[in-house]
Amino acid sequence: MNNKKAISITMGDPSGISGELILKTWIDRKSNFLEPFFVLDVCERLKKISSLFKLKVPIKQINYPQETFKYFDNFLPVINISNSIKFKLGFPDKKNSKFILNSINKALDFAMSNQVKSIVTSPVSKNILIKSGFKFNGQTEYISNYISKKKKKKFNEVMILSTTNPVDKGPNLIVGLITTHIPVKEISKNLKVSIIVSKIESFIASLKSLWKVKNPKIGICGFNPHAGEFGLVGDEERKIILPSLNKLKKKGISISGLLSADTCFSLAHRKNYDGIVCMYHDQGLIPVKTLDFFRSVNITGGLPLIRTSPDHGPAFDIAHKNKANNSSYIAAIKLASEFTKNGF
Repeated sequence: MNNKKAISITMGDPSGISGELILKTWIDRKSNFLEPFFVLDVCERLKKISSLFKLKVPIKQINYPQETFKYFDNFLPVINISNSIKFKLGFPDKKNSKFILNSINKALDFAMSNQVKSIVTSPVSKNILIKSGFKFNGQTEYISNYISKKKKKKFNEVMILSTTNPVDKGPNLIVGLITTHIPVKEISKNLKVSIIVSKIESFIASLKSLWKVKNPKIGICGFNPHAGEFGLVGDEERKIILPSLNKLKKKGISISGLLSADTCFSLAHRKNYDGIVCMYHDQGLIPVKTLDFFRSVNITGGLPLIRTSPDHGPAFDIAHKNKANNSSYIAAIKLASEFTKNGF
């Protein structure tokens, strides 16, 4: 019996750049030594995009993941999630949310039934999904909730971002986020001891299970400028973050902080850490994208499966221009492969 497993890729928003990137990534499969992957998408959609951009990618409809290996060398394998879909590149439609979520759900079902080795999710628009009744801050939270319901067990997911080829040629910057997609004015009230402790624990567990770091050295960013200046610039550090770290230290967890976010991501400082925990979205994503704009990757830690995604959005503004860069897509697939080779 053949036990090989393919990587599954979700559709993303059909009006964004995901179709273009998937097609270009299949074209680049050999030059980048990519493992076989298939897409949960609509065959006719991908054929239209291939024709529009003159990419000449042959599409092959398959019925189950294992067929990927039969066709991948000569065709882009696609599990068809619908026989038809109405889409216009650059103009998202909330009516397509059902297709977007169906693609994600099927990928998760395949992963939970051990039929694929990992999932790479394509970019979506939270705004469009929310207009159709979506009640999550992003794919990360949706995926965690879906798995928790299926497994009847709560998983403490953590959003992780990593460079794969930083411009300063230093070690990769790996950041874990305490809060994700919430307004800046709401960050402070969402910083709670229980949340900080669980996110840091999930981050450390992910460094061990995915990156195979035996004893991770973790740096913790403060929330306010200069990590609060001992209470002179805000009191979140004194009231919330430091008590959280004390709880973790009592468990024997090795952590350093609080770090000032204006210096800790530099080459000289980040080489001292295997990962850095950030209190909010931009605190972590700005340095990651500055160091590695085209090849950074989003990873979901704390789950019983591997999920990566390119670290960018659906880019509706360029979706019709055939100019999207697929470097982050390639990096997401490669990192997913690396994690499985590490024995996750």
